[in-house]
Amino acid sequence: MNFGVKITVLYISFVALILTMVFMCFGQDVELVSSDYYAQEIKFQDKINSINNEKNLGKSIQHSINKNQIVLTIDSNLLSNDFEGTINFFRPSDSSKDLKLKMKFANNEQVVSCKNLIHGAYKLQLSWTSNKINYFKEEVIFIN
Repeated sequence: MNFGVKITVLYISFVALILTMVFMCFGQDVELVSSDYYAQEIKFQDKINSINNEKNLGKSIQHSINKNQIVLTIDSNLLSNDFEGTINFFRPSDSSKDLKLKMKFANNEQVVSCKNLIHGAYKLQLSWTSNKINYFKEEVIFIN
């Protein structure tokens, strides 16, 4: 092989490598933390205030994880006539595995089945309103 053929083969190999990398990059899934990230950023101060409200509580919502269920326990002082809240199981690695539920406490407890959650890490995000005050709590949990 002469020098011109070697340069041509090297150039074609480089172009093929670059094109392969470009096609692989376009095939990757890129997920944001949430689809409405910018709208949530505008309301971030409200979230900070809700977190501070929860930290100032004497007793907050507690959780315990058993084999097939998660038990949320709330202090009866937090339950009011206008109590309303959501439970969000946020899966950072795959948004299709997220689970969002309404809070419905009976005898100061709510049991959530783990059958809709896969093995791994979740962020347990609790957001509620009681006596016209907003609260937010977030903890990392592991489902076995």
